[in-house]
Amino acid sequence: MSHDAMVSSPASYAEARRTAGAAATLPPVQRGLKDSIGGLLTEPITAQLDIPHTATSAMDGWAVSLTDQPQWRLRGEGAQRPDAVLEALAPGEAAEIVTGSPVPAGTHSVLRTEHGQVVSTAAEAAQLRSHSATPDLEPGRNIRPAAAEAKSGQLLCSPGQVVTPAIAATAAVAGHDTLTVVPAPRVRLILTGGEVITSGIPRIGQVRDVFGLALPAMISAMGAELADSRRAEDDVAAVVELIDSASADLIITTGGTAGSAADVLRPALARLGAEILVESVQMRPGHPALLARRGSTLVLGLPGNPLAGFTALAVLGEPLIRALRGAVPAVTSCTRPAGSDLQGPRAGVRIIPAQIRDHAVHPVSHSKAHMMRGLAQAHAFAVVPAGGAPAGTPVECLDVPGASPPARPLQGD
Repeated sequence: MSHDAMVSSPASYAEARRTAGAAATLPPVQRGLKDSIGGLLTEPITAQLDIPHTATSAMDGWAVSLTDQPQWRLRGEGAQRPDAVLEALAPGEAAEIVTGSPVPAGTHSVLRTEHGQVVSTAAEAAQLRSHSATPDLEPGRNIRPAAAEAKSGQLLCSPGQVVTPAIAATAAVAGHDTLTVVPAPRVRLILTGGEVITSGIPRIGQVRDVFGLALPAMISAMGAELADSRRAEDDVAAVVELIDSASADLIITTGGTAGSAADVLRPALARLGAEILVESVQMRPGHPALLARRGSTLVLGLPGNPLAGFTALAVLGEPLIRALRGAVPAVTSCTRPAGSDLQGPRAGVRIIPAQIRDHAVHPVSHSKAHMMRGLAQAHAFAVVPAGGAPAGTPVECLDVPGASPPARPLQGD
């Protein structure tokens, strides 16, 4: 396919999003609990045992048997650690116990430390007495029953959930050592542009790097894992080498996506024999964004203008990463009413940074393709159709990756 053919057929906004959302899904893998965090659960988590698997004390104090009077013979043996197992209590007996210890057979309730008093004399064994007003003598008081949280075999978490630290911890409590998940896709970030500097005041012809600073956090917020980040001059061979050597599920590049002699991504993809899935998108900004596949690796090309690049990430990157993770649906958005008349393009869509105030969409200023100031104040990207959106009409909104608050609740997947 020639370079000219590769840029000749822009996809509609909706077509581009659907294509990204159907590009690929990573196969599930079995991972240890710690490494499963961030993956998408593909099998249910069930309790492998009762939780808790035995009745335990909810307080430090004494396990007490049933008596007519609020006093007991205190055994010399006591549970000083949660893993201590006590002999059964005889009628009229009590034994010291700590929080989390299994309660011995014959326990009526647990008397809290602050509600009891040990009395001993030289002639008699130690006696435990309770304060008269304590509620601790009610049957089962301060005892965590076995299976109070879950019974063995009970479903705890369903497939399709992202494994959070809390879900991994729940799996551990339930007796699991591994989980089967679709892992977070691994991303190589390729930053092009010889004019880009990473510190200091730019001279004429130079610009400060914004993609290398913001994209790693945005990629993480979208549910992917940054494997590495590389920089390249505007040189086709250099970009070819960085794409060819990547050990990643997804490559995200910045800059060089248009069709001029200075733009290197499309010639690099042609040299590598990549399949172009989305050649460009009928949207402004971000029109030259592209999506390609080479073997099992996907390549997302973001335009070099800052706002255009971040817009393309929201439009194509989010459904692409959700698809790779196995999230359903892959293409998601929300709608909010326009807070004022929003000007639209003659064709395609115009995507503008906006704030969500009083449940309505309000565009921000300083939001041209090369600008960053407007995006810094935005909660969302508003997708304005051809012809515009009069005040009060529903407008599609996309999250700005990493923005707070988002346009919609963070996806639970």
